[in-house]
Amino acid sequence: MGVTDVPARTPPAPGPRRVLVTGANGFIGSAVVKALHRSGLQTRCVVRDATRFRRRFPNAEAHALDLTDARAHDVNSWTALLADVDAVVNVAGVLQPRRTSDAWDVHHRAPDALYAACEQLGARRVVHVSAVGVAEADTVYAASKRAGEACLRDRDLDWTILRPVLVIGDDSYGGTSLLRAMAAFPFMVPLIDRGATPVDIIHKDDLADGIVRLVVDATAAGEVLEPAAAGRLTLAELVVAYRQWLGLPAGRVLRVPMTLAKWIARIGDVARMPPVSSTALAQVGTRLTGDGEPFRRATGVTPGTLADILSRRPSGSQDLWHARLFLLRPLVRVALALLWTVSGLMGLFSSPAAYDAVAAALGRAAKPLAVAFSLVDLAIAVALARGWRLKLLADVQLAVVLGYTIGLSMLAPALWSDPIGGLLKNIPILLLILVHRVLEEER
Repeated sequence: MGVTDVPARTPPAPGPRRVLVTGANGFIGSAVVKALHRSGLQTRCVVRDATRFRRRFPNAEAHALDLTDARAHDVNSWTALLADVDAVVNVAGVLQPRRTSDAWDVHHRAPDALYAACEQLGARRVVHVSAVGVAEADTVYAASKRAGEACLRDRDLDWTILRPVLVIGDDSYGGTSLLRAMAAFPFMVPLIDRGATPVDIIHKDDLADGIVRLVVDATAAGEVLEPAAAGRLTLAELVVAYRQWLGLPAGRVLRVPMTLAKWIARIGDVARMPPVSSTALAQVGTRLTGDGEPFRRATGVTPGTLADILSRRPSGSQDLWHARLFLLRPLVRVALALLWTVSGLMGLFSSPAAYDAVAAALGRAAKPLAVAFSLVDLAIAVALARGWRLKLLADVQLAVVLGYTIGLSMLAPALWSDPIGGLLKNIPILLLILVHRVLEEER
């Protein structure tokens, strides 16, 4: 981890005693909460699901507030949350929102109301975590991030804006999960234009330790810093390093042309398969490097290099499992969508003679029920293709398959002995749906 000139765990007096953290349940936010607690500071965490957050951090004070909700854009909603708060750390962010308005809500409207409340109540110290490359990128993500930075700059507050480079951790999420998945790709390593893009990294714990120092000492007020470790890499070198860390043999680099990468990203947009998205691709195409020296001087934290980070914690079986399952995750969804599509179409267009046993039991209701169930199947297929509330949709699929299985068992029990599988196929289908649900349970 980082080497500090001053101990990051013992804040000097006088200093803040309570810090409000937005986005506290996120990849970076959770590291910030842990670092603040290690330093003896109390936290008031703003998250969407406070009950679940308290299970992770039983010693943290948690408040439920969805930043896309209109309440989060009202200054009065933040005044109560800022009572007895000495500093604010805003780590909330959404790379690929479901709606364009969500990016503006999370990155601009909610922070603007929060910073106005800080100004009114005198909670002067604010550390705002943005992202490297937002000044150059032409995306909704970057534009809304820039607006969030601008609304803070206009306030009479002691602010510091951080634009970290690629943030990695012992665990992974989003883009870092995709990097590990690329590293675990069988036999080869797929890379956009051979992975020549230069990349800087920083471990989320080093970033969090630096944020604590900025909060405690109120250093670098009015500055924009780019937290980054030394040792610049190319994207190819980064993925190869992860492949070695996972214990996999070297693989041949497979060049993915930018045109193909853009098509894949568009499919990811439509199917809502983050981090495969146009926004992520645009960020890669702008800048993933930063000047980390001002951050090191301001915080006293020297972030560890990639070699330091990977050697400190050898990979375990869970790391390889996660990397490979991340590759299988979209394929599982595609397979289920295809299954429901074929099932629905066959129900609509197959000859009624194929279902004589069931039709005989249902009589005249057989055809209307077949049409209704087929439409349900097709609706599930469309919802899967669009990435609609996938955990809930998995529960719906389980209920429908179980319903089909129980109903058909009662009407035509002979289907269990069907030589081509019949109802027996529903058992592996149920298991695949359960796997799908687990893979969609990210937080």
